[in-house]
Amino acid sequence: MAEHKGKYRTIYIVTAALMVAMIGGYALAATTVTTLNPQQSSNVTNTPAPGGFTGIGSVGSEQLVILSAGMVAAVTAGTQTSGSVGLSGVPTALAVCAASPCTAQSFRDASQGAQTTGDYGEQIVVNVIQPATGGTSLGFDFSLTIAASTGAVVAQGYLATGVSTAGTSETIPVFIFVDLGTTTAPVINSLTVVFNQCSSATTCP
Repeated sequence: MAEHKGKYRTIYIVTAALMVAMIGGYALAATTVTTLNPQQSSNVTNTPAPGGFTGIGSVGSEQLVILSAGMVAAVTAGTQTSGSVGLSGVPTALAVCAASPCTAQSFRDASQGAQTTGDYGEQIVVNVIQPATGGTSLGFDFSLTIAASTGAVVAQGYLATGVSTAGTSETIPVFIFVDLGTTTAPVINSLTVVFNQCSSATTCP
């Protein structure tokens, strides 16, 4: 089983460097730069290029956000297996996209439990590929490690691509957010995202 998981394992290191001024030497791979205050901005890099995990999707960007009531009420990204300490759970399937452009879908992580409206959160955008009709839904899990000025937060979740009703595959923007447990804007020093393809669309690992 370890050999099977290792075959599909891809690691993304996403570094959110907070700078007073944008200086040379940073490879901007994300599609957005989010202003946190008048003197700070978030610069995201994805490694390795082009930032995708084969057949499933790619990391698009990350943002520091304030959790709204709608975000807190969003569906959980899968269900953590009771009593488990590692990546083990049941994926939540993405809603079917019939035609492009697909509606964005939002999820809370599976491991944190309740989240609080008004707290700051870290959000990542993953562009997930949903196979064309007749294809096979792919399950995947993710682990996020966020190093912030307020401390480290680790979160995880489980999703499945689902299958489109279209004749071609569709790309769905998926927003995943994690409560950082503070109402004061933290400095995000680094964000590490690890993806694994699951053994099926209904079981991880």
